[in-house]
Amino acid sequence: MEDKLYWYWLCGKVRLPIKKQKELMDIFIHPKELYKINPAILKEHMTQLEYDRFVHSRDETAIKKGYEALHRENIRFIIQKEAAYPNRLRKIYDAPYGIFQKGQPYEEKELSIAIVGSRFPTTYGFEISKKFAKELAEQGVQIISGLARGVDGAVHREIINKNGQAVGVLGCGIDLIYPKENFQLFYDMYANQTVISEYPPGSEPLKWHFPERNRIISGLSDGILVTEARARSGSLITADFALEQGRDVYAIPGRITDALSAGCNSLIRQGAGAVSDLESFIQELAPDPGAGG
Repeated sequence: MEDKLYWYWLCGKVRLPIKKQKELMDIFIHPKELYKINPAILKEHMTQLEYDRFVHSRDETAIKKGYEALHRENIRFIIQKEAAYPNRLRKIYDAPYGIFQKGQPYEEKELSIAIVGSRFPTTYGFEISKKFAKELAEQGVQIISGLARGVDGAVHREIINKNGQAVGVLGCGIDLIYPKENFQLFYDMYANQTVISEYPPGSEPLKWHFPERNRIISGLSDGILVTEARARSGSLITADFALEQGRDVYAIPGRITDALSAGCNSLIRQGAGAVSDLESFIQELAPDPGAGG
């Protein structure tokens, strides 16, 4: 098989968690070497399910058919060494070895901000998220979010309406629409924006996918803005990833009596930037012309 097909096999057919992929690639360097090894050598390093998937995935005909099917569905598979792979993402410790991308080709922008928040926000949470998405888009800032319900969906709809630059990161296969109520939004994203997933087509939206995909949301950005979040939420997981990756973390302060502001207020107490207006926010993120990236 050609080189890229081995990477497609690793990312699209074996279906190992990124941590396990990294452990194996630290040993084998290239998936071609992993593909050709006697599976028995790996048995003690894998669960039974992982081992069975590994053994049954080594079918060259099925690999080629799967890869050809991507092209028919207008899905691009991009590996780290290719120029089309996001440069910011490439630099994080646990970057996916390959990503599946649909819609408009990914374009690196000078400044990229992730906006995340509650899946069940208050009216205030909706409005403040849309306000910052709109104003940042008007400044030419690329917006990253997760295409989930709530704040994510509101942000993406606002960007589409303003013809801004947005990237949606999925916690499922790029061919699946989740949640279902975002049906039209997904098609608008496919038509006008960029959608990315590390999970191969057909991958269900498993619970553990979403915390895992949050490292990609932060990894594609220069900084993240949490607009509204509970004390325990996926948005705070994204903030943790951002800090690990050396990104800046910002939050919209809220009322101390509001449970949906508890996460933001906690982040601010821990040192996150408190954001109240766009001008000072952008100045902090990119104080010099051309900063970012």
